[in-house]
Amino acid sequence: MKLLAKVIDIEQGHNEVVLNSVQAQAMDFAVGDRLQLKANGFVAQAIVDQSATYLKPGEIGLFHEIAEVLQVEDGHAVEVEPTRRPASLDYVRKKLDGGVLTGHEISAIINDLMAQRLSSAELASFISSVYINGLSTDETASLTEAIIASGEVLKPPFEPAASEHSIGGVAGGRASMLIVPIMASLGVCMPKTASRAISSAAATADVMEVLAPVALDSKRIHAVLQEAGGCIVWGGAVNIAAADDKLIKIRNPLRLDPQPLLISSILAKKKAEGAKYVVFDIPTGRGAKVESLEKARELARAFEVFSARLGLRVSAVISDGSEPLMSYIGPTLEAREVIRTLASGGKEGSARLSDKACFACGVLLHLIRGVTQEEGNRIARFQLENGKAYEKFKQIIAAQGGNPDVKESDLAPGEHKAAFFAKSEGTVNHIDNKAISHVLRALGSPRDKRAGIAIKVSKGQRVMPGQELFELYSSTSESLKLGEEAARKTEVIELQRVVFEVV
Repeated sequence: MKLLAKVIDIEQGHNEVVLNSVQAQAMDFAVGDRLQLKANGFVAQAIVDQSATYLKPGEIGLFHEIAEVLQVEDGHAVEVEPTRRPASLDYVRKKLDGGVLTGHEISAIINDLMAQRLSSAELASFISSVYINGLSTDETASLTEAIIASGEVLKPPFEPAASEHSIGGVAGGRASMLIVPIMASLGVCMPKTASRAISSAAATADVMEVLAPVALDSKRIHAVLQEAGGCIVWGGAVNIAAADDKLIKIRNPLRLDPQPLLISSILAKKKAEGAKYVVFDIPTGRGAKVESLEKARELARAFEVFSARLGLRVSAVISDGSEPLMSYIGPTLEAREVIRTLASGGKEGSARLSDKACFACGVLLHLIRGVTQEEGNRIARFQLENGKAYEKFKQIIAAQGGNPDVKESDLAPGEHKAAFFAKSEGTVNHIDNKAISHVLRALGSPRDKRAGIAIKVSKGQRVMPGQELFELYSSTSESLKLGEEAARKTEVIELQRVVFEVV
């Protein structure tokens, strides 16, 4: 049967269509059923919704995704016919029942995910099944391979190729923006793909975007690597491990991050980057994604086991994730601190940032060249101090289309600001990563690149009543008010008070 298209300019996140209720009943389609559509030589499957009044019989409403796939506009004819339920749904049910999936069954789930044959609810069921029942070693390896096969694989223009990845959760965690230029200055190809912020205040791609474009396709990335030896780009713009981004969109609203999916997600992207050597950073401690040392060690061992199956040489570093890595947090402020740290050879800027970056480089150099980690650390520190890492970073910025001569003074935070002060005497006991992210999102970060927070005290410091603790920045007065409200409702700086009250 042919129906006339009525395009609905709304993104649903998957292929979805709307039928007139009377028409749907006549065609024996219920809400949630699947149908096959053909138009302009394209074929796609979609899930059915119904409307009693929006559409007339003979029309079909196409949401943005399915209209784009079929390349149709209003009034175009679309051929509609029933289609079978995907077999992968049986495999999802099998996992929900505690069964073990074969490689074929996992591939079928990922293939149907990529073809948008599964609804968000069905994908959420798969993620929930992994959260509840876990995945075996073979299942995790099969899932990783299926995610890799769902997109492109970058081919670095020269060897050795290496990369770095942090599981995140630490405000100001921009060590990779030092690691990439340090290693590239030593002749190592560094094809670093990074994420944008989802629930945090800013991610590496958001910060790098202050300095240079990050939405590069694979052809452009190859050219940047040839020219500069390294890149820092947004992974979502290049079609590598494409299935993982779709899974992340389902995982995040549920706040479900089961370890097998975390491992598959990260390893698939590292393998698809074309890296052979990888250092993983697992920030651990109060407020971090991993709070206990025992769980961090378990995750580190898992990375090493599964990496070996993929032919990667890796080391996992367990680092202190209990407080921010920088005192200036937010896309523009973090970019400024990175520039300041590199331009000064590590003498200014964030000492914690440069220490962490040089340590990670030492681990990578141990994997690649066989030097001790201590010697590798010294080599990395020398590249930072002699300015070669900064020159390489400028080269990477230029190759990606940014201004290599950007200065600290060019990177100013929002002009609307508000300071917060200590109400009592005490010692800084904790600076909370989650509270910082919450406040920064209220300020508009990462959409507002100039939203930020400057921490004016450090852990263990004694403060007096009226002493400034932190300052907020935003590009608009409205966002600043939201940030102030969020800051008053949470405890960014936790003080261990000397006196609780006088009775």
